[in-house]
Amino acid sequence: MTTTMTTTLTPSQHPAHARSGAEKIARGTLQEAGELAVLSDASGATRHRYALVIAFDSEEALRQAVTHHRCAYRDGQHVQELTHG
Repeated sequence: MTTTMTTTLTPSQHPAHARSGAEKIARGTLQEAGELAVLSDASGATRHRYALVIAFDSEEALRQAVTHHRCAYRDGQHVQELTHG
């Protein structure tokens, strides 16, 4: 399986610019696992043989996960089907 994902973070979204205050754990859904190709304007394509694809319900939830280096997730439907045959 190969999945292509493009993510662009502005400087204010980068983990080095973490905001002070209470740290939240963003919630995501594990959608897929396997080989992943990540495309970015800065570095082009980078392939990862072992990767997880986690989807968030909002851009804010994604920002929280990146900013705080924390994420909790639940298995998506496809992952449940793969693990429970």
